Amino acid sequence: MPLYVPKYVRPEDAARGRAQTIRRLIWAAAAIPLLFAFFVFSYSDQAPSGLRSAIIALDRSLGFPIIGLLSKVLG
Repeated sequence: MPLYVPKYVRPEDAARGRAQTIRRLIWAAAAIPLLFAFFVFSYSDQAPSGLRSAIIALDRSLGFPIIGLLSKVLG
């Protein structure tokens, strides 16, 4: 059986890969709270009726996971 030889990765490529991973983590860390705030606002009375009805229709078509998550988190 041949020995395992790891693939050589240039330092520039490794740095680029790390930067891309960090960039994705930052975007994910920012997107999750923004989506949560958007859905909380969408279910509030201050949201325009079109937005509220669109979010409720989306939630209904998915089986109400959004309102279930919001009710668990917000108590």
